[in-house]
Formats: sequence, structure tokens, C-alpha cells
Amino acid sequence: MNREPRIALSLVDTRNPYRYLEIRGVIDRIDENLAFIDSTSKKYRGVDEHQNHLPGAERVVVFMRPQHTTKMGG
Repeated sequence: MNREPRIALSLVDTRNPYRYLEIRGVIDRIDENLAFIDSTSKKYRGVDEHQNHLPGAERVVVFMRPQHTTKMGG
């Protein structure tokens, strides 16, 4: 990601594959601080800190600066 900052995010409605949203942009910053992940874990799972279930996996939060969007299906 540091070498190639372009990024795309695609969201598809599982009930209607013709309904989707695509966002293309560039990485604005990468946050390796786990505070956001820990707060999300607390909110949705009721656990104070995130438990990494995949040995050796690394978690980061990527902030994207959107440059283009495409949508279909309302």
C-alpha cells in the first residue's frame, strides 16, 4: 500500500447482485494503532480489546480519499 496508494472498494447487495457501489481513490493514511479496532470490538462484540483469531495476521485501518464512485441499482 505504501508503494501503490491507489485503492478500490466494492460493495455488492447479496440479495441483488445488480445493485452495487464502487469507490475508487487513494490511501490518505494508514493507522496501525488498534484503538479503532478495539472500540469497534467493544461496540459490536462487548469485548474490551480485539482478539486476533488468525495467527500472524496484522490489522490496520486504511483511510481513503475518494476520487470516483460508481453505483447501480439505486
